[in-house]
Amino acid sequence: PWAVARYHGVKPFSPEHYRLLEPIYRELGGAGQKALTVTITDLPWNHQNFDAYHTLIPRVKNKDGNWTFDYALFDEYVAFGRRCGIGPHIHCYTMATWGNRVSYTDGQTGDTVRPVIRPGTPEHEAYWGPFLQDFQRHLKRNGWLDDTYIAMDERGPEDTRATADCVKKFAPRLKIAMPGNHPPSHFKGIELANYCQFIGHIDAPFLKEAAQRRAQAKITTFYVCCGPRRPNTFTSSPTAEPVWLGLYAAANGLDGFLRWSFVNWPRDPLFDSSFGPWPAGDTFLLYPGPRSSVRWEMLRDGIEETEKIRALRAKGDLAPSLRDALAEFDFKRAEKMDDATLAALVQRVRLGIEAATAE
Repeated sequence: PWAVARYHGVKPFSPEHYRLLEPIYRELGGAGQKALTVTITDLPWNHQNFDAYHTLIPRVKNKDGNWTFDYALFDEYVAFGRRCGIGPHIHCYTMATWGNRVSYTDGQTGDTVRPVIRPGTPEHEAYWGPFLQDFQRHLKRNGWLDDTYIAMDERGPEDTRATADCVKKFAPRLKIAMPGNHPPSHFKGIELANYCQFIGHIDAPFLKEAAQRRAQAKITTFYVCCGPRRPNTFTSSPTAEPVWLGLYAAANGLDGFLRWSFVNWPRDPLFDSSFGPWPAGDTFLLYPGPRSSVRWEMLRDGIEETEKIRALRAKGDLAPSLRDALAEFDFKRAEKMDDATLAALVQRVRLGIEAATAE
């Protein structure tokens, strides 16, 4: 949300800001977005964005050493996201920040303090433990507890375990969500209720794990970001690639798809869609206005086709020709396809869906 406020020159989370956010968030809600990302510390991804991300739950350390947490903005933002159709999940980033830096206000001086505390240390537990206990009580009062996850981003087993242990100790009803670069089995003994795998690391053993997780009512999805080169949703990506990504989840029995940013605009996205070292278009799919993009419309088409496939599969109406086409949705194969071959595969699936739904 901070990019929208900065670009339009409005105060973050003011009525004017929410007015500008609403059509963007309704676009996401209409496409089936299941999780609202909220920040519970400043700079959870360090300086990966043009605009700094700040906490939605300011905290003050009082003179007596106790903490005060202000949930007003968090509550307002979650309620807004739900009115726009996003949810029911709430993903809270993060207790394992990139760089291990956190922040709070010193109640005596009013200064912002930014210590570096690593998961698994006494300092980490002292900082997060009181918050988790209070946060769990607050979520329960609001009726949001069962929908809320403490989220981490591409953390290794050591930090993930330490964070999960801290959550289990102080707020055992909160769940863990994480996009990562390893299969869930790499995190032995850690309960990952929602796990998102980078597409480049998906293989047959991972898909077997995903099926086992589904039987346990756990969520398993996949993501792309600044990589791979293809298939992706960059400004330069051929139009069939976002559709292919939308279809990939249904083809491989996964629960959904994550793209790390929707409107994380660079300085002037209407002039230049690039930011930092990443491919142009990596940080956003919608332009200011909001104006749509071809790549967003194609991704949404793929997501809609996926829902049709789920419905056909549930009814037992998946024709052999459609099943055969979906069996070819393999990342390693797609990475080496030329544009025409990938587009032809997507078209085979679309024609198969059209034929099945017309009967």
